[in-house]
Amino acid sequence: MTNPTKTIPLMLLASLVLGLGACAGDEAAEPTGAATSEAMSDDMGDMSEGHDDTGDDHAEFAFGEPGDAADADRTIEIEATSPFTFEPGEVTVAAGETVTFEITNSDSIVHDFTLGGQEAQDEHEAEMREMEEMDGEMEHADANAITLPAGETTIVTWTFTEPGTVMYGCHQPGHYDAGMHGDITVEG
Repeated sequence: MTNPTKTIPLMLLASLVLGLGACAGDEAAEPTGAATSEAMSDDMGDMSEGHDDTGDDHAEFAFGEPGDAADADRTIEIEATSPFTFEPGEVTVAAGETVTFEITNSDSIVHDFTLGGQEAQDEHEAEMREMEEMDGEMEHADANAITLPAGETTIVTWTFTEPGTVMYGCHQPGHYDAGMHGDITVEG
């Protein structure tokens, strides 16, 4: 006979493991390294500020929404470099502006680029640490988070809807803690 007090925690653990595995996405990164937030919006993972409970798998973000590169007001180039930095480390945009970030990984190791507030950055950092402890790798294919293979350039297009501060960070093991993050000031 199965002990119900042991079965329920095991079921919760299994649900958590399956949920973390889903964050890795089902699709491999595009071989060219040219991914757009529009193409990635079908697999947005758990990095949203809130989920749409209507059955639509698209997430809602408090700081904006995925944009279309064809509608971008401008392109901002960001470089992921060694030792664990993004250049530039600060960017200013206007509320309502659609920006294409052209992110180049000029380093010889993998980085990632995640847009979000401090809470989202902290949550993603914790998820990446859990994945590292489980010897797992996390590929990003979300509207606000992408993986940057060494030597490749990828784009993320975003429409910033609210004034405030949004961050971008790399959550490969140890990178964020080493200072690999930057701030986006969204002016009203």
